[in-house]
Amino acid sequence: MIAIAIFTGMVSGVLSGLLGIGGGAVLVASAVLFMGIGQLTAQAAALVAMLPTAMVGVAKHHRNKMINYKVVPYVAVGLVFGGMVGAFVANSISEVLLRRIFSAFFAIMGVQMFWSSYKQGKQAKIANR
Repeated sequence: MIAIAIFTGMVSGVLSGLLGIGGGAVLVASAVLFMGIGQLTAQAAALVAMLPTAMVGVAKHHRNKMINYKVVPYVAVGLVFGGMVGAFVANSISEVLLRRIFSAFFAIMGVQMFWSSYKQGKQAKIANR
C-alpha cells in the first residue's frame, strides 16, 4: 500500500504542476479503488495531502507575481465557509451517494473541458486559414 500511495502522490504532483489541478481527484480515486479506503476518508486525506502542494504553488506564484492579493481575502472567506458546508454535507450523506456525486462532478467537468477545448481547436483552425 505504501508503494501505491507514493506512486499516486507522484502522479498527482505531476498532474498538479502540468495541468494546474489540485490532484485531489487522483488521490481520492486511487485511495478508493486501489487502497480500499472509504470515499469520505479518502477525501479527507486528499485535503490534508494537498497542503504541501498548495504551499509550494503559492510560493512559486508569489515569486512570479501571479497572485491578486486584493481578491484573496474574499476568496478565502468563501473557501472557508464553503469547506465547512461541504464537510458537513459529506459527513451527513451516505458514502455511496458521496461517491456518486464525486464521480458525476468529474464526469461533467471532463465533458465540459473536452467540449470547450474542441471548440477552441475548431476556432483556431478557422482563424489560421
